[in-house]
Amino acid sequence: MMAMLGFVSGSRVLVTLTLLAVCLVGNGATCNGWYVPAPGTSFYWEISDANPDTSNKAKIFDVDGFSVSANTISRLKSMGKKVFCYFSFGTAEDYRSDYKDFPRSTLGGMVCMNEDCSEAWQGERWLDVKSSAVRQILEKRIQLAKRKGCDGIEPDNVDAYNGNIMVKPISQFTITAKDQFNFNSWIANTVHKYGMSVGLKNPGTLAPSYMANLFDWALVEECNQYTDWSGGEWYSGKYGCDYANEFIVRNKAVFVAEYAESWGTSAGVKNGIQFPQAMCADNNAHGFTTRLYNLDLGTGPTYSFANCLQHKPAGCNVWKECVKPGVYNQYKQQGMARWDAVGQCARARRAACRYT
Repeated sequence: MMAMLGFVSGSRVLVTLTLLAVCLVGNGATCNGWYVPAPGTSFYWEISDANPDTSNKAKIFDVDGFSVSANTISRLKSMGKKVFCYFSFGTAEDYRSDYKDFPRSTLGGMVCMNEDCSEAWQGERWLDVKSSAVRQILEKRIQLAKRKGCDGIEPDNVDAYNGNIMVKPISQFTITAKDQFNFNSWIANTVHKYGMSVGLKNPGTLAPSYMANLFDWALVEECNQYTDWSGGEWYSGKYGCDYANEFIVRNKAVFVAEYAESWGTSAGVKNGIQFPQAMCADNNAHGFTTRLYNLDLGTGPTYSFANCLQHKPAGCNVWKECVKPGVYNQYKQQGMARWDAVGQCARARRAACRYT
């Protein structure tokens, strides 16, 4: 397809791209030669260890693309697992073997963990993703994943254009929404060129429908943490999970990661207290795969009690009803985007997903 029209932050951006075949609907199998997981697929994320915990029962393992060996990936696949490999695409980490290959002019500011940047990821800097030199290095990472046998790639830090919450101004260069749109499209098309699945990390307002067509699954961090759970109810706020519904509509999986450190220990999270019941019910109603992790994404305590799929009633198939055209049309009459309509529908029907 040529001359695709993307919608970015309410304004139209015309971008001419030559796109490879796009899987519009996932079925938990292969599409055009790569894997597209369906909603509700189990998922385990451990990217801080070279030797991940292979005893986990999840269908998909997401591991570090540099440190995990081809032998470990092969062993996981022999157990019937699908293996996704993590690489940062939007930042350069000084401990990676190819860090020295990035031209100095393409290295930007620190990757901050809070608004005043008093905390930052040490040794990590934003990349000028407009640079052809950067993309050549990243394509070599994709080739490495292919050689190791990865089924898919998790490209991290693909939201630099957002420039708010945790992004310090990027010194000598800027990343606009249009730049990010072009870069993310390049990622998806290039990974697909090598026959692998690719996920969108933290989908948001950047052309959500278009990106959900192009990418095969989504991974969202702390979207529940940045919503209002007062009174045990979900409030559709700015940093909610609903943008990811564009993937659910296309029968593609959404993996939600919450962090134990963010939920705090005072409520007893580390002493066996499960996720808030209303939140698990809501996420299960949406069709999301939601789990509690340690912030370092290493082995440590796994908090297996905080896996929402373990508390999903048999009759909890709300999302399958909410993506039907007839249901959507009821909400469309109220002027809602489809991702918002699916969210409103799921919340209205989530009683079927509550557990005790």
